[in-house]
Amino acid sequence: MPSRTNKIRKNPTSEGKRAVLESLKSPKSVESIFLSNRLEGSEFFQKIHNICIKNKINFNSVEENEIAKLSNTGKHQGIIANLVADGYFSEAKFWDKLNSINKLNVLILDGIQDPHNFGSISRSALAFGIEYIFIPKKRSVGITAGSIRSSAGAIHSLKIIRVPNISNLIEKLKQNNFWIYGLIGKAMQENVSDLQKERKALVVGSEHDGISKLVESKLDYVYKIPMKFESIDSLNASVAASIAMFQMFKSD
Repeated sequence: MPSRTNKIRKNPTSEGKRAVLESLKSPKSVESIFLSNRLEGSEFFQKIHNICIKNKINFNSVEENEIAKLSNTGKHQGIIANLVADGYFSEAKFWDKLNSINKLNVLILDGIQDPHNFGSISRSALAFGIEYIFIPKKRSVGITAGSIRSSAGAIHSLKIIRVPNISNLIEKLKQNNFWIYGLIGKAMQENVSDLQKERKALVVGSEHDGISKLVESKLDYVYKIPMKFESIDSLNASVAASIAMFQMFKSD
């Protein structure tokens, strides 16, 4: 008979008080909650219990050492949310919804590998009003315990869409009146002269290789973050993406 620990680890988890509370803002994404019994009697324990009852989420009060066994990160603070396995949004639904939306900004991540970067970028995207994030199905990080934790649960409030091919996605976005902006760290110069577009897509490349050459060839505009010190030629992917999102979408 499989252990409860093995059953839990089939799905991604959200761990820690802040991350779990963020996950519970989208209760359909949470399958079950495991809370350390050392927290029984606390206001936090009662709050989580009430949310689970209201949303019919499986609630379990267990020993602290059981929580440690279930943890994928070791940073659980006595609480773990077991999440539904597939938290991705359908690409087909996106195209259907697009017919009723005039103004929209989307984010395209071309090969981000690090779950912490993906989580941080997702949290920034939510802060700047971006609802949709596209990622490739291959050679890219996805929704994992690490990315959920780094996003402090913000991933659950976004629509993450996996696509077979980023280049084909861009072609289809262009056919639907999107203008494509790319964050190119080593570009000789930027050519972003017009941000007042109804539909915009920002492309952010991978941590090591940046935007692929094929995708770069399809950009309408290139955005570059100016550096005052020549010795610093690039920024962390999540930092650069956050700056670019702020500059591009602040007026929307």
